[in-house]
Amino acid sequence: MMQRLPDWETRLADYLEPLRLRPFAWGDHDCCTFAAGAVAAMTGIDPMPEFRGRYSTAIGSARALRRFGAGDLPSTMDAKFETIPAPLAQRGDIVMSSGLLGVCMGPYLAAVGSEGAREGLIKIERRAWVAPLAWRVGF
Repeated sequence: MMQRLPDWETRLADYLEPLRLRPFAWGDHDCCTFAAGAVAAMTGIDPMPEFRGRYSTAIGSARALRRFGAGDLPSTMDAKFETIPAPLAQRGDIVMSSGLLGVCMGPYLAAVGSEGAREGLIKIERRAWVAPLAWRVGF
């Protein structure tokens, strides 16, 4: 069972820092690999190793979810983590908003995306989450 390490907050901050300006890339730096990397940083365990290096396009991502996951991203997350009500998500939990997977940072969701011409990590304020789903990363 994945449990956060005692210094998980420092580990998460260290993971996020070099990614702030890294552009989206299917299979390398997309919402799934980003969230899995955050969990690995916090727990020392990669929850999605079967997906690494398996796709490089949107179609490939969907195929990988069918082949290695539970058919789609929410179902795959349900199989790997405890589902929680999104309003109860805490720092370090995984949240999906509008189909985009990211890491709850308390008042906002950190996710891979773009704001204007800047690509990298974006903040989605909690009040702007759309049809959110959430999963607990254990303590």
